[in-house]
Amino acid sequence: MSLEKIFKGKSVDEAIAALKGGKKQLDVLGLIKDWNPNKHDIHDINLYPEEKKLKKKASQRFDDKSGKVIDIPAEYEDGPPRNRISVPIEQDIVNLHTAFTVGIEPTLDCTPEGEEENLFEAIKAVYKRGKLKYKNKKIVRSWLSEKEVAEYWYAEENASFWSRIKNLVGIKPKLSLTSAIWSPFRGDTLYPTFNDHGDMIAFSRGYKKRDESGNEYECFMTLDDTYIVEFENRDGWKEVKNSKHGFDKIPVIYAKRKEALCSSIKPMRVRLEKLLSSYADCIDYHFFPLLMLFGDVEGFLGKGASRAVNLEGEGADAKYLVWQQAPDTVKLEIENLIDLMYSMTQTPRITFDNLKGIGATSGVAFKFMFMAAHMAVENHAEEIGEFFQRRLNFITSALGTINTRFKSASESIDINTEIVPYMIDNLDDKVTTAVKAVEGGIWSRREGILFAGNIDRIDEELKEIEEQT
Repeated sequence: MSLEKIFKGKSVDEAIAALKGGKKQLDVLGLIKDWNPNKHDIHDINLYPEEKKLKKKASQRFDDKSGKVIDIPAEYEDGPPRNRISVPIEQDIVNLHTAFTVGIEPTLDCTPEGEEENLFEAIKAVYKRGKLKYKNKKIVRSWLSEKEVAEYWYAEENASFWSRIKNLVGIKPKLSLTSAIWSPFRGDTLYPTFNDHGDMIAFSRGYKKRDESGNEYECFMTLDDTYIVEFENRDGWKEVKNSKHGFDKIPVIYAKRKEALCSSIKPMRVRLEKLLSSYADCIDYHFFPLLMLFGDVEGFLGKGASRAVNLEGEGADAKYLVWQQAPDTVKLEIENLIDLMYSMTQTPRITFDNLKGIGATSGVAFKFMFMAAHMAVENHAEEIGEFFQRRLNFITSALGTINTRFKSASESIDINTEIVPYMIDNLDDKVTTAVKAVEGGIWSRREGILFAGNIDRIDEELKEIEEQT
């Protein structure tokens, strides 16, 4: 077995070091700093110190004892706090890419026969009960922003799970499948181990726990296609668990990417935040007009808030000092930076004004608007699409292990999953297209109903159509 070879002849420390494999650690703090707008550089007082206001000018005095002139430095006090405007651009872009990638659940394409039908129902039940529709978003979001993510599957007692499979009779297992997500932002350090062919032969996870006294200690878990082994570092590494996990495959699905989605736009985001903050300071200092009085003040007229100043003398006058400069250059740079950040990441800016500006509400118009996002999703599918297919393959195999009546079906069934980019559809366009295709003999009635989006009750619809004709 894979772990047996790794542990053979090694101490615990040596085995853990071998499993870590000298992997270069992620700059997790840097990734969190980019993700969390409250941790952006604009909030760092070392990079952008607070303004100081002159309290007392520098001066000199003569020291009688030494006979020397002593310089007295100027004194400063804290000025008004400067504006620190951070923009969660990374979050917005990643959330949009996540929605376009898995806003619509990846399809499960299968034509089951015999016992495969019950197995396929069980697979769909795992997806539904495990709320994978929502976990998909967490996984893609982590993959895009944290650069790597893993999904760990394990069996738990849940006898009611198998009761939901309609045609399943006889003795039912007591176990079902559930999963957990591991990623750097969740405190996990991930260590996949690959062979020379690029196949994952083991997977390890480093994380931390707290004991009853609140003291933190390190933990390390590693799995292969048979075993799960756990270690704890309390005054040295010690093995605390070594058992079989009960599956035929490694119960971990892993995905990684070379760079975070928004790594290339960071300099532009830093510049944008500096511009917005400095511009806000400039407005605070110069926007409100100042009243300038020229002449000799001879007294005040009126009482209370209606008082007026009486100015006399040559050139007596009163004027407001206003900011005449138009900030067009600042506005232009801000707009250009925002446009560049979204366009470089192939992200549509979905705002009311932008949607209103397309001049049409048809599905075709929306497809043109979201074309760049769909191309980005196709690129994401190169990696994350494989993740979802590996997950599906594992679930299929695991159900055959938990319920032995599905063993043969789990080896013969052929299921594919495909990512479907999110799209705002025009129902009238879809129905019209479906009707024309069916009447023209290009599609069957079933295909037309599927295209129109009425997937949940397709068999009932077909039966009702046959009864009415």
